[in-house]
Amino acid sequence: MSFFLLFLGGAAGLVGLGWVVHVGRLRGHAGSTRAEFMGHFAPSGIPSTISGAVYDHFQKLGVWKNFMPSPSDTLEGTYKTSGEDVEDNVKEILQQVGDEMPHSGILAEWPDPLETLEDVVRFVVWVRTRQESASWHRVDQSKVPTWEPPQHQ
Repeated sequence: MSFFLLFLGGAAGLVGLGWVVHVGRLRGHAGSTRAEFMGHFAPSGIPSTISGAVYDHFQKLGVWKNFMPSPSDTLEGTYKTSGEDVEDNVKEILQQVGDEMPHSGILAEWPDPLETLEDVVRFVVWVRTRQESASWHRVDQSKVPTWEPPQHQ
């Protein structure tokens, strides 16, 4: 039993040390203001609603309150996110901008892995253009009729 507790304490210590090293490395992180981040994508015609949504989402994932994301931030190195976590983050961003994650057949057409925030912004734009040209496009929620049960008197 004491060996297990010693092992568990050692594992927790290693995780804590890893976190301290990660935070120490991020102290030198040179991020962008929200305006600078959106301005990075403006010459490409990328809507500020998309680049702003990506900035806001990843700012919340930062290590400290005033963390400033940069287009070159890596998902794995800066935010310690990979695989399904990346997919979950992208789904949240797509929902925030009024889009949805396409099915796997459409996703297979995206050629590159998502490694940086710039990749995420470009992917969200790509999804939007695919949705606008496909049959599974966005639903304008303001035009969806609502149903209310009849009022009994």
